[in-house]
Amino acid sequence: MPIRSRRLVILSLLLVLAPIPAFAARPFNTDDARIVDAGGCQIETFVKQQGKLGEREAWLLPGCNPGGNLELTFGGLNIRNDAEGRASTLVAQGKTLLKPLQTNGYGLATTLGAARQRPFAADPASHWSPFVNLISSISLQNDTTVIHVNAGAQDDRNTGVIRSTWGLGAEILVAPRLQAIVESYGQKGEKPSQQTGLRYWIVPERVQVDGTLGSQRSGQPARNWISLGLRLLF
Repeated sequence: MPIRSRRLVILSLLLVLAPIPAFAARPFNTDDARIVDAGGCQIETFVKQQGKLGEREAWLLPGCNPGGNLELTFGGLNIRNDAEGRASTLVAQGKTLLKPLQTNGYGLATTLGAARQRPFAADPASHWSPFVNLISSISLQNDTTVIHVNAGAQDDRNTGVIRSTWGLGAEILVAPRLQAIVESYGQKGEKPSQQTGLRYWIVPERVQVDGTLGSQRSGQPARNWISLGLRLLF
């Protein structure tokens, strides 16, 4: 097989095998047991650079709570690879609270959604793949530390495989308006991804910026990335 064809196959498989997360408050992939206030909306956007692969991602994830216990999100990402061109994913999901998170207590939530991936290799048989995620968040030390645990599954309609998914993360208050985050997440059949970072409220509960460093030791070259994000609530 020619080198370019091999690279195309590998990059397409990496996209197909990438987790379809229940999209969480930036910069987490692991979701939390919180939703936007009733009647409120948010816009999350970020860019992600994987230098060794010559790959850049741009995400846009707007979401709203129309007035009850349901947060709706519809958005997606676009990937540009120096060698292979573009790929994309569209995502639609709903998230509801089963138990609101309380200080020094715990919260429960669930998400249900679907994603449609268009890998680098042009494939007209690109289907919407449903996913579900169960979420638990635990508040410690008067909210200075909050732990998030996820367990879910995705039905990949493009490959005919159902994969379990998981995530474990923590947000830690290090200064007023500044939090550190650390997490690990993945799915059955792949090595875990890890990332650490910081997020800062420029305007409390309205404007947040963040940045992360992450890695996944899935092969050669290893997938290492940096991401920068912006979150607006209104």
